[in-house]
Amino acid sequence: MTEQTGLESDPIIPYADPADLPAALGSAIESYAQRMGFLPNALKLYMHRPQILKCLIELNNTVMRDASGHLDDGLKRRVAAVCSALNHSPYCVAHNANTLKGDPDGDGEGWGYSDEDVRALLDPEFEPDDPAEAACFAFARAATRDPSDVPQAVITRLTEALTPPQVIELACVVGFWRMYNSIHESLYVPVEDELLGGRDFSTEELLGEAGARAAAGAAAGPRPAATAKVEIYTRSGCSFCRRAKRVLEGKGVAFAEFRVDEDEAALNAMIERSNGRRTVPQIFIDGGHIGGMDGMQALARAGALDAKLGIASS
Repeated sequence: MTEQTGLESDPIIPYADPADLPAALGSAIESYAQRMGFLPNALKLYMHRPQILKCLIELNNTVMRDASGHLDDGLKRRVAAVCSALNHSPYCVAHNANTLKGDPDGDGEGWGYSDEDVRALLDPEFEPDDPAEAACFAFARAATRDPSDVPQAVITRLTEALTPPQVIELACVVGFWRMYNSIHESLYVPVEDELLGGRDFSTEELLGEAGARAAAGAAAGPRPAATAKVEIYTRSGCSFCRRAKRVLEGKGVAFAEFRVDEDEAALNAMIERSNGRRTVPQIFIDGGHIGGMDGMQALARAGALDAKLGIASS
């Protein structure tokens, strides 16, 4: 895995050249870009495998907006946003939030949400007023956290509120976004400038607050306090930095962040403390250098990260 080296975030492989795309897919891509207002970075990666790209576009359209659907498209979009937050996918949270905030009278899909509406939706305590929609959200949350252990009470509530075709459609919405979230986060697809630059919406804020709590589970209770001093050197737009911070936030760990793209002194300190490394993030625990995201993941795989952070085992 190659860590972030520049100011712009990059996926783990280069984008494909749209010129190499089969002509038969041109109209599907054009339609997708017109609906979104831009060509998503994820599609630029799927272009490496046109057959998969075609399948995913068709699956997305069928699950989320097909005329044969039995569930309200707006409900499915809201569920998609909640599932993406639970799955800790900033890329998909940004896309779903952008769609929810779109102009309902515009050319693309839009539901007229405000920033506050989106934040309220992603709050783990959010409960729709409509009983059927509330049953959908209860199922979506439970199935996303553990699809093999959806409580019987949640299932009963759902099957009493929805028809069998609606239940199937909802389950497919939840499963579709689990797949999409996994693909996009594993490829480190960066959120497009069209979303981060031109709109008042902070993906990192949503995942760091409501999304982090949702992923942990609202009823999980407080985590043991970490006793270690943690310092992390980052750049703006760095997906590896964002992931490292999300790991720490998910564990309830406080940390000091130093932005090397804004502070030359911080950059020089990072280089000196890390024996010449210039990639980010660079992470220090109690003054000791553990490396970047790879180093943190290695500690986690070895079962040593919590102890390193001073988190007492429960």
